[in-house]
Amino acid sequence: MLFNLLAARSIAASFVVTLFAALSIISAANPTPAPQGKWVAERTDLGQRSLSYNATVPLLGKSTRVTVSFNCDPLASKQINGTLGFDVYVDNVAALKPFRFADFEGPDATTNGRKLMRVAIARPGKPLYTVDLMPSGSTPAEGSFVFGTAEVSKLAKSPQRNLLQLLAEGAERFDITVTDPKNPKLKLEISIPVADKQAEFKTLISGLK
Repeated sequence: MLFNLLAARSIAASFVVTLFAALSIISAANPTPAPQGKWVAERTDLGQRSLSYNATVPLLGKSTRVTVSFNCDPLASKQINGTLGFDVYVDNVAALKPFRFADFEGPDATTNGRKLMRVAIARPGKPLYTVDLMPSGSTPAEGSFVFGTAEVSKLAKSPQRNLLQLLAEGAERFDITVTDPKNPKLKLEISIPVADKQAEFKTLISGLK
């Protein structure tokens, strides 16, 4: 009787261990998804609009807070012309060494004229759309950096306008890659899910002529 009880306990313990191991394998194969980014749409009294995505993403193996802000100012007059495009804000850039952020900074940046930013838009049922851009750079606050690309909004054709129009037509993903100016293997890669943001992008570029 005692032998049977001990055997039963041994079998039960083995079952628990096996079940735990199986659950561990399942958990490893299906890791907990990262928190979704936060979207914020804003509009000024003058008609300037922005649509921003804020999230923590892996950059060069480090969890990094980033904000990608799409913007559009449809104003067009004899005195002032609005712009459109997007900016990529990166926090805690010191942790992302040896990426050379400083080479992108200011009007005298050594990267001027170089297309070191690639944007790709994944669209359902269509080929991947890619374009290479020349980003500008600046330091909006200590410890952070922003890459930007913009063009006058009244232009009927520009890479920046085309990107926003494609997003307004419907896309699944917006990918940004910024390549280090001296080490082509060193890249900042950001992927933004945009599958349910078609209406927001339509609102963003509404009013363009």
